[in-house]
Amino acid sequence: MRICSAGLFVVGSLVACTNGSTPTATVKLPPNGGVAALPHVPVVGASHLFAAMGDGTFTFTGPTAPGSASWTSAPVVDLNGQPPATDGGGSVAITLGATAYSSSTLDSVSFVVQDTNTTDYLALDGYYIWTDAANVENATEVVAIVLKSDFAIGTPIALDGIDRVALLASGPTRDGRPASEGAAISGTLTIASGSTTIGSTVTATVNGDFGPIEFVDGGGSGSGSGTSTIVAGGYTLALVDGGQAYCDGSLAGHEADFAAITLANVGLAGGAVTVATPDVSIVTVDGAVIGSDFAATPFELDAQNGSLFAGFSDATGSGPDGTAMIGKYLVVDGSTATPTSIAAGVGVGYATPDRSGTCTVAFDASLTAP
Repeated sequence: MRICSAGLFVVGSLVACTNGSTPTATVKLPPNGGVAALPHVPVVGASHLFAAMGDGTFTFTGPTAPGSASWTSAPVVDLNGQPPATDGGGSVAITLGATAYSSSTLDSVSFVVQDTNTTDYLALDGYYIWTDAANVENATEVVAIVLKSDFAIGTPIALDGIDRVALLASGPTRDGRPASEGAAISGTLTIASGSTTIGSTVTATVNGDFGPIEFVDGGGSGSGSGTSTIVAGGYTLALVDGGQAYCDGSLAGHEADFAAITLANVGLAGGAVTVATPDVSIVTVDGAVIGSDFAATPFELDAQNGSLFAGFSDATGSGPDGTAMIGKYLVVDGSTATPTSIAAGVGVGYATPDRSGTCTVAFDASLTAP
């Protein structure tokens, strides 16, 4: 195993006009603006074959699929010391898009590395070499990173895209950078044996949902209205069930009462859409699913704060605790958009009859180009 020293890879009440109509009641976006924080590689300096893999936040550019990798007796090494006398073994079976990466003979090591806040992370690193149809030598590498404090024998460690992530990179060894990259932010890493002491070994397996990714420079919404890198074109709107409730006023503390609401309950679904940017302060989203979900095509999203664009529509129906459904929203984040992916979110708002309390149920979403 070659050891390298480079990194791995408010909103308050908002009412907007949509196609000339204004919702009859206020719909509140969640505190995070309705867009989930981008997943990221939690530590810089985790060694790997591809020094230019990148670090920081990333977005998925395609669908995920179940995949797995293992590290067998991977020696725990000192990144500033000598390489191990013998590498560990391992295997990988991960598909990114239409490309399958599979080997039963990984070379592997493990090590502890710190982030800028001196938090310790455990990294498991394995690779295999292969030759493509043009007789070019390629390497495929798979890495799992979790907190060192997570270390426990036999207890699954849940990937979360924050402090725990699995990565795959592949490409010609001559380039020093991968031609394709992927990640899993859901699934588990299970350590079967070992310790984090230098000179010992670690045996572990990761099972997760892997998809192709693209790294994003920086992150978060900037200041100023309408700053956006959104590229117009065709996308697939994907929604993630499992909403997060945010309540205030007389409904403060009632989040659990809204926890069972699903996308199907509120008539929200994903599908093919077309995104346009007619103005620096406007993004429109069109398609049959948009007309069904928001009763407007195209659906106009207006610049709110920084690079966040939001569109609101009226909605009717009943909710928990005697509330009524008052509206729906769709938001997109232009600050972290790439030519193939846009972070997004959808949600629905509820209010008491006297409007003394409101609850918003937010769902993560994404827009992915073909």
